[in-house]
Amino acid sequence: MAETRNCTPYTAFVFFFLFYLLVIDLCYQCRGENPDDITMYELTRSLYGVPSNWKPQLDPCTWDDVICSCNRVIAINLAQSGISGSLSPAHGNLTSLTSLQLEFNNICGSLASANSPRYRRYTSKPRPLIPSQDINSVARLLYFSAINTSLTGSIPDFLGSLSSLNILHLSYNQLIGPLLSSFAGSVLAKLFLDHQQSCDKIFDRINVIGAMPQLTMV
Repeated sequence: MAETRNCTPYTAFVFFFLFYLLVIDLCYQCRGENPDDITMYELTRSLYGVPSNWKPQLDPCTWDDVICSCNRVIAINLAQSGISGSLSPAHGNLTSLTSLQLEFNNICGSLASANSPRYRRYTSKPRPLIPSQDINSVARLLYFSAINTSLTGSIPDFLGSLSSLNILHLSYNQLIGPLLSSFAGSVLAKLFLDHQQSCDKIFDRINVIGAMPQLTMV
């Protein structure tokens, strides 16, 4: 009778070793495909004075003032951080972002698209978009604060169309133009547009304000 050899321990070792390599490879691939990485790295190139650990070689989820969930950036709080510069349109690619706080910094840029008729009417120089005008790219945004950040231009109508945006603070900037009808029926509970430093300033439309059912503070 031929002798049979028991290969179970060796086979189990090879199986678990290959499984371990597969898990490591999948984790690496998932990490590399995270779309937030490139966007956050772009911020380090356009903003000055960001926290010292905002470095491309580090995971953005480990950066100061950044909060992540399931490896996606959900909140950025740079309020009163002494930063300057601009935000590129790529910033709108943070599709899981729910809170963006930029108040009391020196952020150059316009809230409106440089290609929109309203932008061309009220401004003469092209500036980057803050954030993206693509509604789907900021669909989860709940809180946006950019008080006293030197923002210019008009308020884009897509902000009034966001189904989740609850608080919008844009006081003490250089915004101009009317509050568009897209804000009527929005879910905004708090809207602050006071003390604009521009010559034209923002003028509220009573019919639009009155048609915002959840608005409690303005």
